[in-house]
Amino acid sequence: MSDDAGDISRAELAEYCRTQAAILAGHLDQRSAELSDLLAEIEQDTADARASLTGGPERPDASAEATVADIEAKQEQAQAKQAELDEYRTLTEGYADLAEQLAGGSGDLETVLEFEIDTNAPTYFDTETTILGAATGEDGDG
Repeated sequence: MSDDAGDISRAELAEYCRTQAAILAGHLDQRSAELSDLLAEIEQDTADARASLTGGPERPDASAEATVADIEAKQEQAQAKQAELDEYRTLTEGYADLAEQLAGGSGDLETVLEFEIDTNAPTYFDTETTILGAATGEDGDG
């Protein structure tokens, strides 16, 4: 970052935060696509189940109940993915806000570390290094 590793400038920290936000935005795009695919699958399964139930016997059979259970399980997965997306979005926005704050002349390395501690930021990165991860020797692996 800078010549003296202990003296990181605000501009360098701001660039770091912008980079982290961009990485997270990529993760967010990927997870959004996965959620969209899952929602489309739920929609198709629901349409198939409706067609099966409206054209079939008066009482739903075991396969219809299994289909409903499968749809419900997928809906739970979708809710979990949506919660994860919300967390990624919040962290992405937090890094972007922090970058602006640093670029505007306020905040420092401690501010970035506190943010990463408060948000448990290293857990949101696959192999990328966070400042907190570098300081503690524990970077995200998932």
